[in-house]
Amino acid sequence: MKTAPSMLDGMLPGRVWWWPLAVLALLLAITLLVFQPTYASMVDTWSRSETFTHGFLIVPIVLFLVWLKRDELAGLTPQPNAWALIPMALLGLAWVMAELVDVTSVRQFAATLMIPTVVWLILGNAVLRALQFPLAYLLFAVPFGNFLVPPLMDFTADFTVYAVQLSGIPIYRDGLQFELPTGSWSVVEACSGVRYLIASVALGTLYAYIMYRSMWRRLVFVAVSIVVPIVANGLRAYMIVMIGHLSGMEHAAGVDHLIYGWLFFGFVIFLMFWIGTIWREDGAPASAGHVEPPQHQAGSSGPGRLATVGLLGVLMVAAAPAYSEWMNQRDLGQVQGLGSGPFAVADWQAQDVESAASWQPGYRYARAERGGWVARMEEAPAVGAHVAYYREQHRYGSMVGWDNILAGRHQSDWTQQRLGSVSLENGVRAERFRLRGPDRQLLVWRLYWVGGALTTRPHEVKAREALNRLVGGRDDAALLVFYVEYDDAQEAAESELGRYVDHALPTMLDQLDEVRSR
Repeated sequence: MKTAPSMLDGMLPGRVWWWPLAVLALLLAITLLVFQPTYASMVDTWSRSETFTHGFLIVPIVLFLVWLKRDELAGLTPQPNAWALIPMALLGLAWVMAELVDVTSVRQFAATLMIPTVVWLILGNAVLRALQFPLAYLLFAVPFGNFLVPPLMDFTADFTVYAVQLSGIPIYRDGLQFELPTGSWSVVEACSGVRYLIASVALGTLYAYIMYRSMWRRLVFVAVSIVVPIVANGLRAYMIVMIGHLSGMEHAAGVDHLIYGWLFFGFVIFLMFWIGTIWREDGAPASAGHVEPPQHQAGSSGPGRLATVGLLGVLMVAAAPAYSEWMNQRDLGQVQGLGSGPFAVADWQAQDVESAASWQPGYRYARAERGGWVARMEEAPAVGAHVAYYREQHRYGSMVGWDNILAGRHQSDWTQQRLGSVSLENGVRAERFRLRGPDRQLLVWRLYWVGGALTTRPHEVKAREALNRLVGGRDDAALLVFYVEYDDAQEAAESELGRYVDHALPTMLDQLDEVRSR
């Protein structure tokens, strides 16, 4: 009586897998060692952020999915593929650029994708094709998605206010804060629902892969796992507000606020998965059943070729961190020549505004800063400008990053709201914001300067900085902020701000070019 051979039976007699697996294990160990700081940063995020604690489960899930593929893998012959060196080089380049300008998410994605590329290099196309989902699932280990917090907060606020209005309860909204007759509420980062969304997508993708065979069903279920938690979070926020309102603010506040949220989310996810079983496909995957023993293809994966490809893989993996380390040893020099005090140009004169000390842009890590208030005439509103200059951001801190926003993440009594953009001279645009503090409001325009160019796009800032550093240049960049205080006369205040920017911006740009040249 014959039985289907296991993976071990297929590997041991002909030793087809012995050397490829040994080389793969060695190269993976080198990859983990070389990129250890990047992988450690991922684990650190998993341990301190509730949004990404699922990261601890990803690697065990991937290993389990690979184990489920053991019979299919036993029928394959590993064949090294030198073409994988090309994506490996591109990933190394991406990692270097991210390391030079301190972009954590790009570093983590590049280092994570390096693992399936190593598998492809050593074991070849057929094995990569068989393991495409488990290896792709590794991407869920990357703690990514915080950029969704602001739009999800806006959606949650919109949904909650609209639902409360439909319930016939009067409500007044001011940005992310709203008032009901029984009390005040605000949508904070914890209310965005990003942790529900990320957990739902990770679980939903795994569920779709296991439960369905057809691609369209899998894609539909993944899409549902994206939409459902967003809507569910809106319902959760509405229910919490209503419970608080109907109980006279005795319930749904404090700890039970979070408990209600997680219980509701758990129920919604269970319901989504239960409904998903209605369309499950129980047919066995194509690889199930009798598996032919692997047949070695002469000359396809000989020891010499395997050793050569493995050595090239080691060199390629080690090249990126070695180059970035060499580049980061360079001293890019001190920042000199920015000056101090307000930018008093044309008819504007420096002003001593008492309230100026109570707010500065919430950007940290600048190597040099300059700014202050000016006014054109006594009856005109005072306007302000602030320039923060950055250099060697990998060492001292980045200008564009999660920590830095105009309101300041460390200033809990300030909030900001984006108002779109405004066109300046020469086709340049600036982002507009409204900032609210304990006792006043500011209208703020923001620009980034990097390598002599102006932009409002953070991704362009990072791309320019990375390209400059990659070829041996510097990552000099600056934050330009213009602001005016206002009460009811916003239009007049912004008009004066625009007039000042037209006069001051050329002077600022000349000053920044001089600083960069030193």
